Amino acid sequence: MSSLLTPPSAHEVHVWQWDLDAGADAFDRYWHMLSTQERERADQFRYDRHRRRYVAGRGELRRLLGCYLGLSPREVAIDYGSDGKPFCTIEPHERNICFNLSHSEHAAALAVSNGFEVGIDVEHVRPIEACVPLEVFSTREHAEFTALPDADQQTVFFESWARKEACLKALGTGFTLPPDHFEFDLSIRGDTTPRFVGGEAGEAAHWRIGALSLSPTCAGAVAARRTDWSIVRMN
Repeated sequence: MSSLLTPPSAHEVHVWQWDLDAGADAFDRYWHMLSTQERERADQFRYDRHRRRYVAGRGELRRLLGCYLGLSPREVAIDYGSDGKPFCTIEPHERNICFNLSHSEHAAALAVSNGFEVGIDVEHVRPIEACVPLEVFSTREHAEFTALPDADQQTVFFESWARKEACLKALGTGFTLPPDHFEFDLSIRGDTTPRFVGGEAGEAAHWRIGALSLSPTCAGAVAARRTDWSIVRMN
């Protein structure tokens, strides 16, 4: 087991990031950390690159959670809520570790909080299909988006998408709610709060979204339904 990690305070979210394109030695080490079900899932990938990325993501997740919980990676027990949000089923009595994992291409990021739900999303910046903004944005957001200079649209789109998905992951619902359930002012860059949540400005005031700059080609965001927290970058 690796060294124990001090859990986040009640006002922190620890954020870890790593490259999923691990070398052969790291792959073997991560493979031995996985549960039987995770190994079976890994073996279902058609392409070796995708299998290796999955193993690197799950293995590092288990290693880090084990460090917070005082368990070996194999001892970390992960289950899923009714809407698919993962949680630890075994942890010390005095801790209430919440976490969320995201990955896009070879980039992975993990958010860890203590006592409140958190969501994280990372998005590899890539060409935008013409139909996608209509699906992601509210009517007002779409008008703001189309008014942007062409040079800004790609960056703003993926920053906005990361914000919305991080919020939905914090709720644990995924995309069972429409993306426009969370509406933002697209002119605001960096940390923000929604303009509306489910059409309500009052509910929006309970939320905070922290921007996560991973690289020039990867947008990210961390979200929670509380406002008194800040991101602590752990690597």
